[in-house]
Formats: sequence, C-alpha cells, structure tokens
Amino acid sequence: MALQASGNPISFSQIETEFGQNTDRDLGEYRVSQTVGGLSNQPLDTGVPQSGAIKFSDFYTKRLNVIIDYHSGSTENRPSVAKARYDAGADTGTHTVLTGGWAKTRPANSSGTKTRIHINKTIGSATGNVNNCAVRTGTGWNSGTVLTIEIGSSGKLYGAGGNGGEAGTSSSDANGENGGVGSSGLGVQYSGTTVINNGVISAGYGGGGGGGYRKVEREETGPGEIFSAAGGGGGGGQGLPSGEGIDGGTDGSTSAGGNGGNGGEESQAHGGGGGGGGSNGEGGEGGNSNDGTNGTSSAGGNGADGTHTGSVENENNVTGEGGTGGASGAAIRRTSGITVNITDASSGITGATDATGVA
Repeated sequence: MALQASGNPISFSQIETEFGQNTDRDLGEYRVSQTVGGLSNQPLDTGVPQSGAIKFSDFYTKRLNVIIDYHSGSTENRPSVAKARYDAGADTGTHTVLTGGWAKTRPANSSGTKTRIHINKTIGSATGNVNNCAVRTGTGWNSGTVLTIEIGSSGKLYGAGGNGGEAGTSSSDANGENGGVGSSGLGVQYSGTTVINNGVISAGYGGGGGGGYRKVEREETGPGEIFSAAGGGGGGGQGLPSGEGIDGGTDGSTSAGGNGGNGGEESQAHGGGGGGGGSNGEGGEGGNSNDGTNGTSSAGGNGADGTHTGSVENENNVTGEGGTGGASGAAIRRTSGITVNITDASSGITGATDATGVA
C-alpha cells in the first residue's frame, strides 16, 4: 500500500511495512542504489534520496517497486503473462522487489505497488491470430496498481510474420490461398498502464498470397494440345518467428518480408506469381507478366491470377485466382475501452498502437 500524502504524519513503522525492515532499522539505509537488468542505479522509489540527507517527508506517497523480469536469459517467443510472473513465488526469479538487499516479498494484492515490467531482450510472438502478442500484461491486477512497461535499449518485441499462401497447382486446387496474418508486439490489459519505449516494438507482417493455376487447350480443329502451369507461393511475412514461404516463396526475417515464388509457364499457360511477404517482400514473376504484388507495411502482397496467351478452346479451360495477402498485426494492442499512455523515446515503434483485442 502506498504511503500517505504530505500533511499526514508518517512513522518509521509505516516505512518498514511498505519497504521492509532493513538491517539496522536505520532510515539512512533506505538510501539504496540497485541494478536490475538494464535498470541501473535504481532508488527505493522515485524521489527517495540515494545519498546525503534523508527525512521522513521524503517518503510521502512512495510505493514498493516490483520489477517483472523479461530481461534474463535468451530470446524467447510469447512467454507467460506479467501478472503470472508477479504472482509466482519469491524464489522463481520472475520478479525483483527493490529493497537494497534486505528481505521483502511482494504483496499478494498488487494495489499500491509500482509494478514495472522490464523488457531488455528479444521476444517474439506466435502466428495464426492477429491478437497474439509477444508480451502481455495479463489480467487480474488490483485497482490502484501503478503499472509501467519499460523497454530498455536491448529490448525488442516483434509480432510474428504470417505464412505465405499456397499456390494453385491443379484443376481441383486452382486458386492460390490467402497469406496468413501477422501478429502483434505488446498487449496491454490493464487500464492506465504506461509504456516507455527505449527499444523496439514492432508489428508482425502478413504473408503473401499464392498465385493462381492456369490450364488451357490450344484452339484448333479437333482436340488440341493441353497446357498447364502452377502458380508461385507467397513469401513469408517479416516478424519473429518469421513467416514461412510456400511453394517457391522465401521465408521472411525479423527485418524483411520474403519474396513470392515465380509462376510456372508451359507454352500458352502461365501461372500467377506469388505475393511478396510484408514488409517489402518482392512479388514473384508470373509466366506472362502476371506478377504477384510486393508486400507492404500494411499487408502481404497479392498473388496474381493465372493467365494465357493465344487462342484457346472452352474445353480444359481452368483459371485460378491469386490469393490475398495477409494483414499486418499491430505494435501495441489493448483491451477494448482501456487507456494506455505511450512514450516512444527511441522512435522505435513500428505499427499501430491503438488496435484492440489481446490474446
């Protein structure tokens, strides 16, 4: 529980209740400097002196600081939600209580705490749903919690890239499939949360659509020669994990979309080129300039329809349509109806920051 505001007497026992009992039960020992992940030289709480004179009035409105760990270890995808890490036992390594070294466990009720979600490594998301987020606050925070998400200079949150769409390859499977959607970077589920970004928060980008199949019979007296050509697959979208390229499309990466696959060509039949993965994957070439479109920051590129040249019969005439590129995810999503305060100190946010829906 946060300590009272100025004008109300404050006692040493109240300070001990909030921050724990230091070794010598000495007010001066509350002048601390602690490093947690990329957060260096941290005071007990903002405004509590770290050196020089310290007095009871320095503790008015101060709160226990609990830092949630998304900085230890190596790159991971879609770790457990922050509320679960707050709730975990003191010996699990999921959070740190700022004290300067003496024993103090986080309160079961988060109300009154200043809980800081500290992200200082690379974290990816999961494919398949635009609402999937790499890091989520989780739900169940008690009213009165001051919740802050602090992304350090080594912190990088990426939505996942969508997979490319499969190409049309036969008369029974002529149309190219749509590219998969990208997912999202950060999901906020507690109203009033503050986001301070000094790193990267990026949307995942959609996969390219698959190109269409084409089958024709050459026009001539009597049965004509039959030609067919498959489309090219879509490129994978940019993200982490990156989208998978399909049927000649290439995989995306954390910095670019994959290129679409090239459509086939057999005499008069021309398969459509696959769409490039967003962001900026190049569309694949079609058999007759029916190229897939390039991926962009808003979506994967579209696959092209199958085409033909010359005169053809009505028999054995199959035209597959190209698939649509998948939409991008968002950099930051929120539960509908809540407020989020965002400061992008590094200009490192790429993608929408006001999308709703978190999974």
